[in-house]
Amino acid sequence: MRRNIASLMNCLFSLSEATAPEACRLREQVIAEYHDLLARDETLAPPLFERFRSAMRRNQLVYAERPIGVALRPHFLERAQFAAYAAAAELVAGALEKIASAAVRSPELMTQLGMSEAEQRLAMVEPGFSWAGITTRIDGFVNGDDINFVEYNAENPSGLSDQQGLNDLLLKLPTMSIFAKRYRLQQFSPVERLLTTLLATYREWKGCAGLPQIAIVDWKHLPTASEFILLRDHFVAHGVNTIICSPDELQYDGRKLRCGDFQIDLVYKRVIIHEFLARYDDVHPLVRAYGNHDVCMVNPFRCKIMHKKASFELLTDEAHRRWFTPDETEAIARSVPWTRRMTSRRTTYNGKNVDLVDFVRQNRARLVLKPNDDYGGHGVFFGPRLDERAWDDAVATALSIDYVAQEAIELTLEEFPIFNQTEWNFQPMFVDTNPFLFSGKVCGAMVRLSHSPLLNVTAGGGETGFFVVSGPRASCS
Repeated sequence: MRRNIASLMNCLFSLSEATAPEACRLREQVIAEYHDLLARDETLAPPLFERFRSAMRRNQLVYAERPIGVALRPHFLERAQFAAYAAAAELVAGALEKIASAAVRSPELMTQLGMSEAEQRLAMVEPGFSWAGITTRIDGFVNGDDINFVEYNAENPSGLSDQQGLNDLLLKLPTMSIFAKRYRLQQFSPVERLLTTLLATYREWKGCAGLPQIAIVDWKHLPTASEFILLRDHFVAHGVNTIICSPDELQYDGRKLRCGDFQIDLVYKRVIIHEFLARYDDVHPLVRAYGNHDVCMVNPFRCKIMHKKASFELLTDEAHRRWFTPDETEAIARSVPWTRRMTSRRTTYNGKNVDLVDFVRQNRARLVLKPNDDYGGHGVFFGPRLDERAWDDAVATALSIDYVAQEAIELTLEEFPIFNQTEWNFQPMFVDTNPFLFSGKVCGAMVRLSHSPLLNVTAGGGETGFFVVSGPRASCS
């Protein structure tokens, strides 16, 4: 359970070359100190672990019935490191908004991205406000000054309430309590920022002030239902009437969208668009109310343009470089891996003209294949983890459905103190850092941990809290 801290630090970045000392010295120091405090904490025993897990259940920090927190320390990033990461995320998000605008002006781009006719038709409806992605999450990895973003969740991301809830629990640990007195820590409240952003978007849509009545809309009995409860309770506590309902419960009389007797002014749309369209058509109450500008919907149907993973092709294809500012172009080149939608055609890779299918077949070790529009880690093929035959089968699958090929990034294992019902120990974990954005501005991040490079809570991974550390407090210097 307890390990020599010097040995631990030797393992911290064991799978990749260490970053420059000036970029990670503070982070290495605080992690080593935190782990040393843990190793000397006699309270870390089964009763504490059960209290921790019970608190997660009580506070709705669960995926279905499974508590989401798996680690006894939060993820730490140094202040300058997080600032650079957030700045890159905002630049890439801004570039994706330009792609959405270009696709509306040239609908053939939506076909190129793999959007269905129904998705294209709804994307053309003006939402009544300026951003196609009001609340989004960009998934990626940061290691020192190395930044990589691998996909964009533009359909209203899950996990908004997790970070602050897990932080609150971790701060009750004796180790974290001591640590927080030694170092300056910054945390975020994505839930508060979400409500502020929804209200600002509603004012823009309505053209005047006033509080909307909000409906959080998704299917019933989802494993993420606990998050909807937390969001509803937060909104109501701040004077905003809010209900949770399914698409089946909506009615529209030609003027107002309702759920029973509850009049809806703003829909916080959590239902995934292609799943919605698999069940309903243009006569559904939500589609009609939205098309008639009788309800404000966040995110709007237009967000689907950016949600398609093929949107990263438009970011990384040199043919579209003129769309972006120099700063956006630099951020894309630095942090967005080469991505192409899988079709039989020629394309470019590092400036060279290649046959896409042949290139993908011949470069298994450097590529990943992903469904163009799915979630939960379903159907992802990691080329470096497959043999040649399995990769050929994966390429065939990718060509028969709708996939993208993306250049694989080098993932780093980092040791975290992982606990279960009876014990804890240091384990090497993959960790991603996924900033939340609200109208293009970062506020906090979801942090996921997994033994597998497929970092996804749906696929069985866990989460931990997140703090930005900016140095020791004055009294400790």
